[in-house]
Amino acid sequence: MTALVALESARFGRLSTLAAPMAGLHGSIAAVLAGAAEGRVWVNDGAEPRLAVIDGPEGTYLVGTTHDPALARSIAELLADWVYLHVDPVALGAIHRILPNRHMLPHPRLAFRLRPARYGFSLPPPLVLAVDADGLGHRLYEGTNEIARCLPDLIVGKRCEIGVWVHPAWRRRGLAVQLVAAVLSALDAAGFTEVGWHCHASNRASAAIARKFAVGAPAATLAYSASLPAENVGDLDPQTCRTLAAHFEAGEAEIDWLAFHAACAWSLAGAEDQALAAVNRLVDRHWNGEADWIAGHWAMAALVGHPRLSEALDTLKKQKTQPG
Repeated sequence: MTALVALESARFGRLSTLAAPMAGLHGSIAAVLAGAAEGRVWVNDGAEPRLAVIDGPEGTYLVGTTHDPALARSIAELLADWVYLHVDPVALGAIHRILPNRHMLPHPRLAFRLRPARYGFSLPPPLVLAVDADGLGHRLYEGTNEIARCLPDLIVGKRCEIGVWVHPAWRRRGLAVQLVAAVLSALDAAGFTEVGWHCHASNRASAAIARKFAVGAPAATLAYSASLPAENVGDLDPQTCRTLAAHFEAGEAEIDWLAFHAACAWSLAGAEDQALAAVNRLVDRHWNGEADWIAGHWAMAALVGHPRLSEALDTLKKQKTQPG
């Protein structure tokens, strides 16, 4: 069989052995296969699958590999150009036949397992700590404004993953560590035995938080995407950002929305004119994305409010309202 077939949810259990190594690292896979999260699955053979594509809440996952060129093409045709694809290490030899576009880049990632640790909780005024109704998630408020949160998700039995977010104005004050400590303590009290944490390898701040609570060294995982291999301003040095911008620009003739990621990379490199030029190319091509995707992207923060960017975004919005 050279074409992928959709697998019914009632038969997800047939992937338990094949997917076990990756499911052990990725809670998204475990949650989909257990029916704890929505997802879709395609396999090479519904009776005896040796390869699977699993679409879950935190990306798409390639489990297994193939040496069949026709099956590789079937995978590439299934995947959208903008997919965020986590890959099984065994697939790396065939990965360039499997990817849906040749402009996708490797995204090195880290997967941690966490354990509770003692940290004193000291909140600067006027912050207030609130605990979610489940007794697990924790949030910080300044008045009515939520400025930080740490929540468990992908819960399967007594396993889950957590992540933390802190508003940029409140970062570098130790709040993330305190929130993670509080949530890990709550999970421990609730009987959770496995807590995961994922981040880009470039995200030094996230990895530093995880290492305070980590059980052993993190596992190295890999994803591919036609986007920045980063999550925050400062994760990548300016020269790397320039190289990425040139890479995305080179692909625009095939995939016009790569100009979006070129703009983000130029912005991070401090190249204002090049970033704005990339946004204007999106306008000229009547890009079908949303202006708010640009204005709200973390990599474009330095240009928000710039008159030329505001003008371009206004034009994009008007294009959406034009008939036909």
